[in-house]
Amino acid sequence: MSRYKSISVHSGICSCRRAIAAAAGGITAAALPLAVFGIGTVGALLFRVSSFSAHSMMPPVSASSSESAQNPDDSSAQTDDGAEPISSDEASAPEKASGGRGNGEESTDTSSQDDSKSEKKADDKGNVIEKKINNSGYNYGCVYVKDGNSNYDLNIKKLLSARAKCKIKKNAGYQVLIIHTHTTESYAAKSSDRYSKKYNPRTTDKSESVVAVADEIEKKLTKAGIRTLHITTYHDYPEYTGAYERARKTIKAYLKKYPSIEMVIDVHRDAITRDDGTKIKPTVKIDGKKAAQVMIITGCDNEGKLDFDGWRNNSVMAAQLQKKMAEKYDGLARPLYFAPFRYNMDLTPNSLLIEFGTDVNTLAEAKYSGQLVGNCLAELLEEYVVN
Repeated sequence: MSRYKSISVHSGICSCRRAIAAAAGGITAAALPLAVFGIGTVGALLFRVSSFSAHSMMPPVSASSSESAQNPDDSSAQTDDGAEPISSDEASAPEKASGGRGNGEESTDTSSQDDSKSEKKADDKGNVIEKKINNSGYNYGCVYVKDGNSNYDLNIKKLLSARAKCKIKKNAGYQVLIIHTHTTESYAAKSSDRYSKKYNPRTTDKSESVVAVADEIEKKLTKAGIRTLHITTYHDYPEYTGAYERARKTIKAYLKKYPSIEMVIDVHRDAITRDDGTKIKPTVKIDGKKAAQVMIITGCDNEGKLDFDGWRNNSVMAAQLQKKMAEKYDGLARPLYFAPFRYNMDLTPNSLLIEFGTDVNTLAEAKYSGQLVGNCLAELLEEYVVN
């Protein structure tokens, strides 16, 4: 894969230590990490409602922010074990952020031809490059890993032969919990090689957001007899900062209410933007149909400060799902990202964070990927079914 300067929503924030030396050419502190990996996003978009940032995982940096830009997980945050589930209806809806439905190109005054207005009009649009993100990083067979931490490597061979701490009971209580830390992440209205810089990649319409993608996963698991609970609570609205803390309370509440849950999946949408404003649309054709490429993230306790001793358990399931996707749907998975963060993965030994496409993929492409990942996950969990 050709390298380009960019910032990744997840992979970017986790690898500053390695990228500083490689990025001394004017990349901002936030952009340094992805000079190494070549996949990422620039926070060039502003969410016009409340304090939202266009970054898929990172809140806006603020002196008063409870979630540090260096550690969005904020392991010091205290949570209430007995927290009641948050109803998505309790959050007052913002104006409908269209996620691209209202690209909103301004009408132009044909009688005015001055140079300044022409330049402004040109600046209203940015380029989109549709491409398949190729395998990179270290690998064992078809499983590729991008390593964003400084103290550990994943022994892929060992992970693939291990047994995850997972016991699935079919047609029983809830086995899988799907949530969204960033529930309002959305997609482009249509496939295009240009995008409006005014377009807003977030929406409170759950039929157009990552919620609709997770619905596809839920359908596949339910059809396979694996009872799945999909919670669509807003955690990033009306306030973005603190989304992980709020999601943590939701997860803990449902784990307490339904102790049969074996796995938690946090479904997101990525964003990748080059320094010149060009956005990357990671796409692959599978069975003649376009699918948004998918990235699995698994975390670790890089410096022993996250109270995340069980991170190795999560990496077993992550590596095995990565292998299943690579074998069943060539090119669907981007390299698995091994991140030095928790992302609430400490709450179960089979927690996964999965990114479906970017903000310039279409919803249809992301939903198709949800179906494919659902197929793979259902097959993998069959291997962990107990009587």
